[in-house]
Amino acid sequence: MTRLIDSILAAAASIDYRRIFAENWGIKLFSLLLTISLWFFVTSKGKMEMSLTAPLELRNIPKGMAVVGDVPGNLEVRVHGQERLLRDITAGKKVAAVLDLSFARTGENILRISPEDIQRPTGVSVTRITPYDVKVRLELVERRTVEVKPRLRGAPAVGYTVMSVIVNPPRITVEGPRSAMDSLFFMHTMPIDISGLTAPITVDPKIEYLGKPVKVLEKGISVRIVIERKGR
Repeated sequence: MTRLIDSILAAAASIDYRRIFAENWGIKLFSLLLTISLWFFVTSKGKMEMSLTAPLELRNIPKGMAVVGDVPGNLEVRVHGQERLLRDITAGKKVAAVLDLSFARTGENILRISPEDIQRPTGVSVTRITPYDVKVRLELVERRTVEVKPRLRGAPAVGYTVMSVIVNPPRITVEGPRSAMDSLFFMHTMPIDISGLTAPITVDPKIEYLGKPVKVLEKGISVRIVIERKGR
C-alpha cells in the first residue's frame, strides 16, 4: 500500500501544471465564458419586469400632528421577478408603498422612498420608483369649541311657519390642524328639508365639513324644529 501511494505522489509531481493551463487557453476561456452565460440564462429564465401603480400609505403620524396639503395617493413602481410571482400581483396580490412618519417634524418634510418601503411578495425586486421622494407637511393639531348652525331647506306647508330651531348641544368641540382652525368659528349642518311640514320634527343631522380637514368630537347632535300654524 505504501508503495502504491508513493507511486501516485511521484506521478502527480511529474505533471507540468503550467503547461496544462498554458495550452489551448483560448478554448478554456471560451468554455468559461460559455459556462457563465449558461448560468445567467438558467437563473434568469422565466423572469420579467412590469410597471404597476402602488397605493401610498402614511403610517406612524406623530401624536398631536396632522398631515395637511396634497400628498400623492399612488406611486408608479417597476418590479422584477419570476413570471409566476408577477402573475400573482396582477391577480390581486397587494403591492403597496408604506411611508413611516415616526421621525417627521412640523412643517414640510421631504421623505425619500426606498425599495425597502415597498411591500411586495418575496422574490420580487423593485427597480424603479416614481416619484422617489414625497413632500409631506405636518401641522400641530388644535381644539376649539364652535357654534352649530342648522341649515334649513325648503319651507313648511302653506299657512305654517318655523317658530324656533333648537340645537343640542349648541356648541361642539372640533379638532384639526392649526391652519384649518384659524378661520373656523362655526359649522353648519347638512341641509335639513322642511318642505311641506305642518308639525315639529327632531332630526340628527350630519355636520357639513366642506372639505375642511377637521373632526367633530361630539356624538349625537340633534336639531328640533318647531313648526306651527301662523297666527296661533
